[in-house]
Amino acid sequence: MEQEEIQELAQFESLIQGLIDNDYGCCNDFIDASTIIGLRTNLETLGEIGRLKPSGIGNKSAFHQDKKIRGDKINWIASQSQDPFEMIYLKKIENFILYLNRTCYSSILSFESHYSAYDKLNFYKKHLDQFKTEKGRKFSIVLYLNDNWTEEDGGHLTLHQKNGELVNISPLGGRMVFFRSDEMEHEVHPSFTRSRSSIAGWMKN
Repeated sequence: MEQEEIQELAQFESLIQGLIDNDYGCCNDFIDASTIIGLRTNLETLGEIGRLKPSGIGNKSAFHQDKKIRGDKINWIASQSQDPFEMIYLKKIENFILYLNRTCYSSILSFESHYSAYDKLNFYKKHLDQFKTEKGRKFSIVLYLNDNWTEEDGGHLTLHQKNGELVNISPLGGRMVFFRSDEMEHEVHPSFTRSRSSIAGWMKN
């Protein structure tokens, strides 16, 4: 087994163990820095050419926009993307899903994800990632793309654990967060200094 594969499996185990022990997993440097830069550049380019669209709440007939609840702009990532950085990202998530299915019998059948850009002071209030009318989302992941983020920038993710405790996670570039879509309420706080970028994804069964 090559060193890169050993490191990847250790990352997967860390995320899974975090989910078991604390209801969430968190892994820094989940993807190499050059790929994070490439993905962030993709997102910035999408914004410049007008391809980032205002996000909404709900799905299908219940979909609507409400900036008092959610203020990010998004662009969905094609599952068969030929962009080199998206291909690296998608392959790594595919490997993670295969590992989850093999070791945890998770029965994940598909995956979807989108770029997410929050302008300064935008936020997403507390919510679950599971739709009321569609129960397919099993696990949520967030991969952060930000460069040189500091605590003073704000913009952290808050996880509302079942025991009432709050976990605050800073959106450091390369950091991956992993939790159950139908159980973990969470919210995105506004950044006070600059825009905030990430990729949000959902593993579905």
